[in-house]
Amino acid sequence: MRGLIALVVAVAVVLGVVLIGRTSARPDPDTPNGVPEVVKGPGLTPVYPVKIVLECQEATTLEDKLPDGQVIWRRGQQTEGVVVKYLENDRWIDEWIKGNPLERKELKGKPGALPGKVSWVFEAPRDDTYYVNLRAKWCDDCGNSVWVRMDDSPWLNLEDENGMISLKNYKWAWHQLFQVQIGQPKGYQLKKGPHTLWMSTREDSLKVHQWVVTTDANPPIGEAMRKK
Repeated sequence: MRGLIALVVAVAVVLGVVLIGRTSARPDPDTPNGVPEVVKGPGLTPVYPVKIVLECQEATTLEDKLPDGQVIWRRGQQTEGVVVKYLENDRWIDEWIKGNPLERKELKGKPGALPGKVSWVFEAPRDDTYYVNLRAKWCDDCGNSVWVRMDDSPWLNLEDENGMISLKNYKWAWHQLFQVQIGQPKGYQLKKGPHTLWMSTREDSLKVHQWVVTTDANPPIGEAMRKK
């Protein structure tokens, strides 16, 4: 009899551990694979990554034209199984830069100096380190970068060759804001509350689709992110 009672108690303990383990690690339906970012606290409460998706066409502010009406950014869309809506900047920018070499050539290398600034306001749900990723389709090796800043921080160059098929042919890809000098993604220490992500023209003929501002230091992979 005592042996039977001990067996029942042992089974109950094992089941309890399994159930507790499942409860403390239940997946977040809005988090890919339900993988917690970190587990902390006395109850081993999982903390999931924050993923804020910003559609580029839904900008808070958009400097899309010069005072003379010349277009800087235009809205476009294409169907790739689903409709992809994006902002695209015009080819005249390089011509504009080359038009007066003594005054404008250096503007391309001066952060935020060219016309065409765009902003997106978003809410950070908690104090944390946030990383910035852009889903874009570059044009070529002279159309594969934008200037980026968070709030009033310095402008940084987001530039890479992700998505390159050939020098003049790129596909949609994710581009992470990276600190090349130290070989790490750029992390911003943001407080809970409103913040502004800025983009400014650096090169021309590229398309930008989505921003993902996230506490996950790993860049997104695959297709566009679902906006919550």
